[in-house]
Amino acid sequence: MELKQAEVKQTEVKQTEVIGNMRVALCAIALGVLAACGGAGGKAGDKRPANVATSARAATTATATAKATAAAVGTRRMRTGGPQPALLANTGFTGQDFPGLRESRTLANCDPAHADNANYRTNVINVGPAQAITNLAQVAWESLPPHTMVRVHPKATPYNERIFIVTGDIKVCGIRDANGVRPKISGLNARVRSSSALQSQIGTPAEEYSTVNRGIVAIARDSGIRNIVVEGLDLTGAMSPPYSGSNHAASYIGMDNLPHPYNSHTGCLYVSRAQNVTLRDNAFSFCPVGVYVISRGLDYGGDHYLTRNFLLEANHFHDNGLVDDYNVHQAYIQGVNFVVQYNYFGNPIRHDIDGNGTIDNDEASNGNDLKMRTVGELVRYNYFENGAHSIDLIDVEDFRPSVFPWFFELLADQDPAAVTPALRATMQRDWRKYEFGSYMYGNIFRRDQKVHVQTMGASIVHFGSDNSPIDGRRGKLWFYFNTVLTGLNKNSSAGAATLFSCCLDNANSWDYYDGNLVLDANNVDFRMIVGGKDYGVIRRRTPTEFWGRYVALNNAVQVANANGTLDNAQPFHWNTYKGEQVELRRNFVTSNWNQPLWTGYPTPGYGDNEVALEEFSYPGAHDRHHVTGAVNLATGSLALDARTTAPLAGSAVCGKALAWTNEIPAAVRPNYQVRLQASGSGWTPGVLLVSARTAHTTLGASQCN
Repeated sequence: MELKQAEVKQTEVKQTEVIGNMRVALCAIALGVLAACGGAGGKAGDKRPANVATSARAATTATATAKATAAAVGTRRMRTGGPQPALLANTGFTGQDFPGLRESRTLANCDPAHADNANYRTNVINVGPAQAITNLAQVAWESLPPHTMVRVHPKATPYNERIFIVTGDIKVCGIRDANGVRPKISGLNARVRSSSALQSQIGTPAEEYSTVNRGIVAIARDSGIRNIVVEGLDLTGAMSPPYSGSNHAASYIGMDNLPHPYNSHTGCLYVSRAQNVTLRDNAFSFCPVGVYVISRGLDYGGDHYLTRNFLLEANHFHDNGLVDDYNVHQAYIQGVNFVVQYNYFGNPIRHDIDGNGTIDNDEASNGNDLKMRTVGELVRYNYFENGAHSIDLIDVEDFRPSVFPWFFELLADQDPAAVTPALRATMQRDWRKYEFGSYMYGNIFRRDQKVHVQTMGASIVHFGSDNSPIDGRRGKLWFYFNTVLTGLNKNSSAGAATLFSCCLDNANSWDYYDGNLVLDANNVDFRMIVGGKDYGVIRRRTPTEFWGRYVALNNAVQVANANGTLDNAQPFHWNTYKGEQVELRRNFVTSNWNQPLWTGYPTPGYGDNEVALEEFSYPGAHDRHHVTGAVNLATGSLALDARTTAPLAGSAVCGKALAWTNEIPAAVRPNYQVRLQASGSGWTPGVLLVSARTAHTTLGASQCN
């Protein structure tokens, strides 16, 4: 599932690693042949790479020819000789390289005198009723000096102007009213400030992919910007009923005082070419994409094309996406060093398309809550509800030369001026993060009858690839102290409620490597060969190096029907594909989890999908499922309050957690816990209760009292 549009899609604590985790990198260093081919695709109106994409395509042979070349290439051997230097363990991304990152939750703060606003107090602009500036179009966005804070005051009716942040060191902050309501900005017929200087930065409506066509709030500048904060705003309305993929157009008012359509996949908030960005304590609703963040690689002209150091914190997402459309999501983010914490992802958009007075379960978005093409990420302390995938953490596409060593070396060959020692060191740091894997902890996941029926069986967490398996996630997903609740009635014609998946059935990498991808005669090693030059092994067809790998520990999973009881609930699967390597340590799951999906289903509790193209699996992948450790599971009856997700007193999740091992660094052990706020028979939308977690003895996202 992807944000596909008219053209190809836009998308250290310690900085070294154990030798056993560096087969590809050490092989490449020994051979001196790191590189890659190709360039990322782009959108209309974006600057194209100077030469990587075109040069790689000039060197391209047909896919069939590349496959046939494998026998001629033969099997390579790594040179040896002398001891390897001692290397420290690679622990992946734990928050290093991220300026000022806090684990604790922070909410919007519009006080210029507060220490957190030291960078934004030189120039303070107030907007709103009884202020010198009454509307957002009066703000000179095109020329705001650095260290400016724009304070948006409460207003009885929504603001109806758009915000374009095109200069650096800017904070836009919404001040809540006496009832705690954020200032609202409606994108429907919202006005663009009339300024030729601003137009030179955001483009014109005639350019489909120009910034002016994207986002109620847009953060973008061709030359790159840094240190941007947007807090405390309610952004809503960049699409219209019936909110379907083919019928959702909405317009804004341009500088010419005429209506112009938003890009069909616009975001409530759009980000491009920005670094050190914080989006905090905002609400995003009724947009095709709530938050849309794109990145480009070094082949586009410099590191400033890459979105880096991005904090998405304490925001409320709901009613984004498009009905019956899997191409758009509540949040779509690309880049390096992303921290997603304390966000509430409510239901994606649902709408009564047929007008019968009832929203059926096929009248819902089948996009994701959070889609991430990222390198170095922490996803913690969030609530996710009813996305096709709650989290879709998959292959990098549009900035591969910035992160993948083989792409970087190809760029160095074709455009030496584009790379520097500093950029190489940055690439190596970021590659280690990607190669290690990812940590995901302290989150709550819910799937109930409001999910689109076609995506009922889509995995809650997708960790791997959806386009190019070669570029898919490396290392392991460490999934711990999370809570998962399902509330689905049994439906044998729909897929099981599934936790993990790594792939898509028919995904392949041949199409993404322009004929430069070769599988060695050993049928194990994939290489890049561009213009006759061998750039080394880039991925291997082995169980420990190829497929998605997961370690699940200290989680709580409650499988129930729509009424909250155990009988006739939709069965639960740990995995989707047979070849996925899932290691189950201590976790709780209700005792009804491993029921057959239908009479005669061969592997109750486990998925049995197979990848269509054999070369993008590994030998033995399809012989059986590769989930281990089911004997470690704790099982029992209902253990969680379905409203708040908190543990029931004395339930089977209490006192059952395994002790920490040194596999998970102290920096990524949860110090906080989250749950929902009860309201009648349900819970309060958008409210996430946060408190300190002083013990780690309970399975799941919150501790027993």
